[in-house]
Amino acid sequence: MAMNCHEFLERYSDWRDGLIGADLRQRMSDHLQSCPRCTQYHARVARGVTVLKSLRELEPTWLSGRRLASRLAGPPLTLYEPVTPAPAGIMVALMLMTAAALFVWEAATGPGSRAAQQPVQRPRPVVVANPAPPFVSFAHLSVPAFTGPLRTPGAGEAPFGVRTALSP
Repeated sequence: MAMNCHEFLERYSDWRDGLIGADLRQRMSDHLQSCPRCTQYHARVARGVTVLKSLRELEPTWLSGRRLASRLAGPPLTLYEPVTPAPAGIMVALMLMTAAALFVWEAATGPGSRAAQQPVQRPRPVVVANPAPPFVSFAHLSVPAFTGPLRTPGAGEAPFGVRTALSP
């Protein structure tokens, strides 16, 4: 059975590491001979592995080696330092000022204020159902294109969509 590219790429790492059986190894080799894309992928991975193997091991420089030695020779680090709570006076003062500001704001704009007596006029969104994508869209009634009946150009009297106002 022929192997596809997806199956080849899924099992490629095991194939490179020699962790698959002889039958699957043969199918992978056959696919590699017949597929230029997977051959290119294999060549790139092989090139990368060759470059990584050719690199010399990294060693610390003279200066970093001395720094490391001095740190190791010094006193041991304390892993768990006790945490002491900081003074909370500033935070408490800020919270009290915020509460006072909110109290003043509520008193100024509460139910008896002039701002609360005038209702806010917000445009209601309109649900537009269409026979083609997008099947459902939303629009504001204030948009001039949606104030009249929705019609398909050149379709006579057949409506283009149905408008339904959402309740708040």
